[in-house]
Order: sequence, then structure tokens, then C-alpha cells
Amino acid sequence: MVSGKVLGTFSKKTATKEELLLLLPKIDRILGAEQTVLRINADPVMIIGDIHGNLQALNFVMGKREEMNCKNILFLGDYVDRGPQGTEVLVRLFRLKLEDPEHIFLLRGNHETVDMNLYYGFFEEVGLDLEFLLRVSQTYDKMPIAAVLSGHTFCVHGGINGTSSIDNIRKEEAFSYLWNDPSKRPGLTTSTRGSTVKEFGPDIVEGFLDTNNLKRIVRGHTALENGYKWWFDGKLLSLFSCPDYVGLGNAAAFALLEKEEIKLFVFGSRQK
Repeated sequence: MVSGKVLGTFSKKTATKEELLLLLPKIDRILGAEQTVLRINADPVMIIGDIHGNLQALNFVMGKREEMNCKNILFLGDYVDRGPQGTEVLVRLFRLKLEDPEHIFLLRGNHETVDMNLYYGFFEEVGLDLEFLLRVSQTYDKMPIAAVLSGHTFCVHGGINGTSSIDNIRKEEAFSYLWNDPSKRPGLTTSTRGSTVKEFGPDIVEGFLDTNNLKRIVRGHTALENGYKWWFDGKLLSLFSCPDYVGLGNAAAFALLEKEEIKLFVFGSRQK
């Protein structure tokens, strides 16, 4: 026998899926019109790392946005998978984007892909509804891949794939920018994430920043004990905004970029 609680949860999720489907045509038009690399010339800007279906974390961050009276907010991707409320997170984010498209910015992460959703939770969350998942994936394909803040800070979900110009980045060929990670090893080297993923060293970061006349990179993609990690003498910052990710007990963090400086905010206490 199926309990009333389970039936209620299923009914609520079905309603959320229906709400999301209604939002998708409108959000597609907005995201589809945005450039692959956004140029956001506003100050200050909040920068948010991975959310991973943690609606409570998203609500906390949005509450802080109100407290700080910061209009501009940039999300670095990974909105679903690994957490139970990916559908609710997408609904909240897409509603925010529709209400305020000039100040809410949504980059694509590596979990905004069907391949990841099939194995890491979102497909199961939506009741193994492949038609629904494929429809959502059409929206993923329209998301911008990166952003440049005030001409000096490059923001992306994963990383970079060499020292070339950001003008070469395409929505259709975004894999490296969604997946790659920093490494202390110089050059582009192999990754434990898979044969097609690369790790990029301090020399690659230096060359990329020089080529594009930038000051730093801010990225997500990696779960971190304290919610953030600086690399390469402050030239790269990793952020992760999902506390207690899959039971790891980690803290989470977000950043505020103002007048070229970054201030970090940590939330969600680590479990000892």
C-alpha cells in the first residue's frame, strides 16, 4: 500500500513539473537571445556556485540578496541532480529570471545535461519521465556558458581549455567550460573525471587572463569543505553553494564582487 505522504509528495512534484513546463517557452526566448559569454557591467554582483537541488540553500542566498540590497546575481550552474528539489530550484530560478531578466543571470553547468540527469538524480526525481527531461534539456542548450563581470572577472561553471580568446566560446561546443578543473600541474593534463575532461595549470590561467585582458576567474563545479578555495595567488576562485552536499558535511559559500574586490560569505556549518 502506498502511503498518503508518498502520494502527496508525488502529486506536489507533478504540479511542480507542470509549472516548469509552462515556464520553459518564455525562458527559452530570454536565454536563447543571450550571448554565449555575457558581459555584465554592473556593480556589485553576487556570484553563486552549485545548488544541486537544495532549495533551502537557494532560498537562503536569495534572502541574503535582499538583505544586501544587491540587484545583480550570477549563478554558475548545476541547479539539479544530487539533491531532491531540482525541479523546485529550476522553477524558482526561471521565475526570478522572467521577473528580472536584466539582473538575474543563469550560466550552464555540467549537470544541465541529459547524460548527467539520467544517472545522478534528476531523472528519478521527475518520475523517470524521459519526455519531460528531453524538453528541459532544450532549455539547457540555450543557457549562456560564461560571463565577464565589469570587464575584469571571467565566470564559468567548470574552467577553461587553453589560452584562446573568449570570443571563440560557443554554446554548442561548451564541454570543456562545463567540466574542466584547475590543477597545480602546468599545462593541460588528464583528469580523474574522464578521458575527455582536462585539468588546467597556473600557466594556462596566466595565459588565458593575459590573452583576454582579465584579472581573475571565478568557477564552481567542485565540492569544497569550506565552500570556497583560492588558487594561483588569487587568480582563480572556486565556489560551492550547496551545504552538506550528499552528506559530506561541507560548508557552502557565495561571493560578492564590488569595486573589483571579492568578499566571501560562508554558510551551513561543517559537521565535525
